[in-house]
Amino acid sequence: PLDILYEDEHMIVINKAAGMVVHPAVGNWDRTVVNALAHYLQHETKHGSGDFITPTNLDNHHDHQDDNNQTYNPLRPGIVHRLDKGTTGVLVVAKTSQALTHLSQSFAQRNVQKTYLAITVGNPGKHVTINKPIGRHPIHRQKMRVVPDPNANNSRHRNQRKIPQKPPLTSTTTTTTSLSTSTGRNAISHIDTLAFDSKLSVVQIRIETGRTHQIRVHLQDRSTPIYGDDIYGLRDWNKRLKQKHNVERPLLHAYQIIIQHPINTDQTMVFTAPMPLDMTTIATNIWPQGTEERKDLFLSNN
Repeated sequence: PLDILYEDEHMIVINKAAGMVVHPAVGNWDRTVVNALAHYLQHETKHGSGDFITPTNLDNHHDHQDDNNQTYNPLRPGIVHRLDKGTTGVLVVAKTSQALTHLSQSFAQRNVQKTYLAITVGNPGKHVTINKPIGRHPIHRQKMRVVPDPNANNSRHRNQRKIPQKPPLTSTTTTTTSLSTSTGRNAISHIDTLAFDSKLSVVQIRIETGRTHQIRVHLQDRSTPIYGDDIYGLRDWNKRLKQKHNVERPLLHAYQIIIQHPINTDQTMVFTAPMPLDMTTIATNIWPQGTEERKDLFLSNN
């Protein structure tokens, strides 16, 4: 069942579970967020099913091509942003065409405040701004990477360690060329370590842009990858996470979204979801006092 944080006749906000793909695609036609939403909006909602759910598209939910050979899915229109399969947390979905237009504009114009939480290997530091363009990896096409600055001597991998050393805890800014290019698009992440136990950190991340795998790539580039990340993380540490906690996902959580209501635009909406149990358990080990200092971040056991 969906964990619904908010719903009205225009929009629905959910707390996405780990392991759920947002929309149907090759290899993941069923058991996606979109499939679950379609069922909920057809059978359970008390706020209207919206514009995108009809008997016709419910029966025919695979991707199609329109007259311009563009691929689309009849259940997908309300999706205005996405979370990776392993990422948990707040996901906003439009229920009507009018709401979709306004929400899409808000995301495109960066009028949405998005805050994430992560467990990282190593300490990425306090009040760090990472401004580095991201593009597709030239060899491993399913991966993204920070695009090297042609004017700098890029030596990121030369001294990478399995347990990155603690960087200075003073304010730090890391920047490179931020203009979009043919190989990279500008990407800006603001990083703040909340707690560090000499090996792992609880980290808060606010992103200005929403590039594919942005947080995962930026933290890898800083040599403090997300714990459990099978693409950008450290194999030995991921194996330890599986053995000790039976967790096999990047420990990344979309904690909060602040956005204007798509219809009542003078209304500011704040949606939050505490860390799920797997992250809460590990974060508590790293930061025991965090459950008192920042109760809003932690899943309650009550």
